[in-house]
Amino acid sequence: MAELTIEIGADTALLQFIDNGVTEQYKVPTGEGFSLADLNQFIADCESDYQLSDYQLALAVPGMVRHQSLFSCRHLPALMGLSPDKIHCKASRVLLSNDVQAALHAVASNKYRCEILVGCSAGMGMAVAFDGQVFIGAEGIAGDLGNCRVMTESGEFSLDQMASGESIRQRRFRNPVELYRSGAYLGMGIAWAVNLLNPQRIWLAGSTLNQADYYKGCVASIKEMAMPAALSHCQISRVDDSETIVCRGLHTMLLQC
Repeated sequence: MAELTIEIGADTALLQFIDNGVTEQYKVPTGEGFSLADLNQFIADCESDYQLSDYQLALAVPGMVRHQSLFSCRHLPALMGLSPDKIHCKASRVLLSNDVQAALHAVASNKYRCEILVGCSAGMGMAVAFDGQVFIGAEGIAGDLGNCRVMTESGEFSLDQMASGESIRQRRFRNPVELYRSGAYLGMGIAWAVNLLNPQRIWLAGSTLNQADYYKGCVASIKEMAMPAALSHCQISRVDDSETIVCRGLHTMLLQC
């Protein structure tokens, strides 16, 4: 059966279409004003272009999804309340997921007791898997790393405010020292997760983590602040082809349903 997977990001949406072993991908712009009407028009255009009906559709968003409904999304506020029943399409099945949780489905393996994936682009998030199964928590919002608080010389701030791609852009951080320090704050948050969960794999993904100085600060902070015993059997890995990991994870979710 044909499938359409869509990662709706803060600035662009990535579409992946798969049918009979053929995969096609392309992007469209989104932005703060991207609305449900825009999304429905985008899907209708895809259905027309690919002559789709009775197919599978999966979407991922950078916000909190509870019971297949988007209830918090700072970067795409016009999509608040998005749920499968509000999507006008010809798909026989529609899935909606948080983007980082979807991404972990692409790499999680039952070979490992515990894995975590941290994504940092405009915003940040974390997902956790136990024995290859992604953990979503009681209400679907497990892994909200960005709202963790840290104390600095200037006061108390969330990790999102200190280390997300959006905060770096707003503060116009460009030099290596500033980027390294921002990455170190993210590493601090990941170190807390390492101490609590004792994972065997840490996956790092997202455009902000692709910046060399930010990445170095993140990894150095994890190694400095996590308990050595918790890190002794833990592998820290970049995600290969992180640009498509969310769509690949949505593909896995459709296969598992």
